[in-house]
Amino acid sequence: MGVMLDGLMIHREDSSMAPMFYPAEFYKKWENGDSMEELAEEILEFEEEQRNAVDFSLKDFEDYGIARKNIYYKLINYKMNEKRLEKMPHIKYLDLAVVFYYRVEGGSFHGATVLIRDANLENWGITKHRLLEDAVVNAGKKLPYTLQGMEALIAELSGNDPASFKRDELMYVLTNKEKYFGAAVILYPHALKHIAGLLRNNFYILPSSVHECILVPDMGQYSRMELKRMVKEVNENQVEEEEILSYEVYYYDREKEALMM
Repeated sequence: MGVMLDGLMIHREDSSMAPMFYPAEFYKKWENGDSMEELAEEILEFEEEQRNAVDFSLKDFEDYGIARKNIYYKLINYKMNEKRLEKMPHIKYLDLAVVFYYRVEGGSFHGATVLIRDANLENWGITKHRLLEDAVVNAGKKLPYTLQGMEALIAELSGNDPASFKRDELMYVLTNKEKYFGAAVILYPHALKHIAGLLRNNFYILPSSVHECILVPDMGQYSRMELKRMVKEVNENQVEEEEILSYEVYYYDREKEALMM
């Protein structure tokens, strides 16, 4: 999030679908020598493919009684998205914003998402608090959180059997089971309290992207400033701009049962 792109929608009078494409992608092809005729043909082919590929019902999305089962939340940076948030139901949280999305489940478009806007709430006749209630239930049931030690994750990525959960690792990866918009698991009721019990310690949370966070047990090995430098370096060198969550470092105090900056 934080990156704004111009998009064009192709809408036919006899269809409720309106596939979107981004002109910037085709402009680059034009600069590289593609003719306008070739680009126009490619756009029309894209539109037809998108129209044929859609296998979910817009009626399900328009009827909140059905759509509510597919509502989730995610975290984005508040300041980086301030303009966009003017037209989106959201809840400010620390330096972040909780926003909501509809998630397609099943079919070839499984996992595709639609960001919820104020206009959707008006059409549904609901409040953002109702949206939040449904998102909390869905996320907890269908996208439970996962916590994995960094050593175990490296072993898994290397093709080795990951070690079982250990309490003495220096860092842990926190996300959801699909590793998509997984940073939002820090909002799950009682999740951080449960994790603090597993780690038997307070811990720092490094927002490595919108998809995951890194947990660092507070055992005195790092200062907050060192961790902030880590976050800055990762954001600048390893994270796509639209996936940056924050440059801050958060701290969970298990006695206060509170997350703070």
